[in-house]
Amino acid sequence: MEKRKLNICHVITRMIVGGAQENTLLTIMDHLGKGHEVTLLTGPSPGPEGELLKNKKIPEFETLICENLVRELNPLRDISAYRWLRGVFSRLKPDVVHTHSSKAGILGRAAACSAGVPFVCHTIHGQAFHRYEKAWRNLLYKFCERWAARRCHRIFAVADAMVSQCVEARIADAGKYRTVYSGMELDDYLLEDKKGSCELRKSLGIPKAARVVITVARLFPLKGYEHLLPVAEIVGRRLEDVVFLIVGDGVMMDGLRDAAHKAGLNFIFTGLVPPA
Repeated sequence: MEKRKLNICHVITRMIVGGAQENTLLTIMDHLGKGHEVTLLTGPSPGPEGELLKNKKIPEFETLICENLVRELNPLRDISAYRWLRGVFSRLKPDVVHTHSSKAGILGRAAACSAGVPFVCHTIHGQAFHRYEKAWRNLLYKFCERWAARRCHRIFAVADAMVSQCVEARIADAGKYRTVYSGMELDDYLLEDKKGSCELRKSLGIPKAARVVITVARLFPLKGYEHLLPVAEIVGRRLEDVVFLIVGDGVMMDGLRDAAHKAGLNFIFTGLVPPA
């Protein structure tokens, strides 16, 4: 019996170069490969991290951009984004709405429920509430997540720890969650190219015998960079010829560069690196 082809809408706040966005894009590509019709609803993607959809060779699918779907809290723009999403869902009549990230997850689930979408799900790529956030914001985020959880059928998470955090915060019962680990394209990392590695070292000014510590991530708070410099100082005191290679870009770039320079550490910043 032939499986039914679905009309699926994915909703995410922005499509920068980041883990949540890569995960969303891989899901879309899998849906397209199975013959489903896919529409991506997203907000604008400015900033130093780069725009993921411009750097990828991907199949064509419809992408609609809502200028008011933004990451920051903004009641007027949030209401406008909700109305826009509800209007799109009413027009497209999707079988499934799959939301990603906190802001798009709350607005998207609310709009999909209001528009009568048959199946609504959400993926948690990271928590909006956490110990580093202000107390009043955590209370607001938890309230909104509980409210949105009642307006969807299933919630996925990329790690078991995120499910535990949500259950502990009483966002929803454990039975509503499923863990689906993030997928990655591994082929480029499994090919050993010693010549290319030597050429890359040379182009970056890294001595042939130097030990290289690499981080690959957005230069953004909560990515752990606040722990990197103290550890780098300890490693630098104990080992000679150590180079710290920072791959990525973001709002912390200037601060990290200045701190590394003051500490006398050998840091190399590549900035945003496009796909090969």
